[in-house]
Amino acid sequence: MRLRRLICHLLFGAGKLAYPYVMISLTDAHCHLQDPAFAGEMNTIIDRAKNFGIRRFVVNGTCPEDWSKVEDLAKNHSEVLPQFGVHPWKVADLPVNWMEKLKGYLLRFPLAGLGEIGLDRKLTDAPISQQIEIFRQQVELACEYHRPCTFHIVKAWEEFWSVLKEQAPEKFLLHSFRGSAEQVKAFEGYEAYFSFGGAVLRHPNSKKMAAALQAVPEDRMLLETDAPYQHPQGLRVRQEPAGLLVIAEKSAEIRGERLETVLKNCEANAAQLFGAPPFTGLSESKF
Repeated sequence: MRLRRLICHLLFGAGKLAYPYVMISLTDAHCHLQDPAFAGEMNTIIDRAKNFGIRRFVVNGTCPEDWSKVEDLAKNHSEVLPQFGVHPWKVADLPVNWMEKLKGYLLRFPLAGLGEIGLDRKLTDAPISQQIEIFRQQVELACEYHRPCTFHIVKAWEEFWSVLKEQAPEKFLLHSFRGSAEQVKAFEGYEAYFSFGGAVLRHPNSKKMAAALQAVPEDRMLLETDAPYQHPQGLRVRQEPAGLLVIAEKSAEIRGERLETVLKNCEANAAQLFGAPPFTGLSESKF
């Protein structure tokens, strides 16, 4: 059992083995299994994740070109919860009928939310005015269809709040949250959830991240890998959902909570946010 655990840490994380054995069942709240990095390996990727207790995968689309791949994953793997949306890096050159296509996917998948959508002033050259318009339309659609959203917000908080104060989804996830503890408190009037990923391992001494992680209420916290991105060792290494457990361990350490407590809370939160049936109990991991 300990050998398998050590392998997980070597491949997907860093640090000490804080818990020699746990009973786990967990959802990766944000990943991109449709990415070409996983081509031809899907069964292996999912099976490996299950070996480490990861039993559900929230797969986020980014543009009309990859929505069909997300759809195929959901049809072929019952563990996949699909999300469809236009990522802020992808707002240029959208087809004229992109909104009609998006509505079609949402109608075919009643549990699907809108994701990954948002605003980004740092990592893309796409005009912020164009990003805001596409973002606003998707938020309006989420409100109309009563669907949750998964938000990507980077250095664009002012613009984000301007849209949210006009119309806010009933529930939403702030994916890969890098904000402050004060920003966490600003969302108290919303059903906002916060997910944390590989950054908790890549920047283990960040006081800002630790304070934010500790500030999130236990009923609003989720965990993610953003696979194949955000491996703790950097972009040159492919992340997988199997790496979620070491993220959970580090998050529990920072929060000063038992790993089992964090896992149970995050699983309940995932069911609440995404509307998926919760697991009836913790399943035994194959450590």
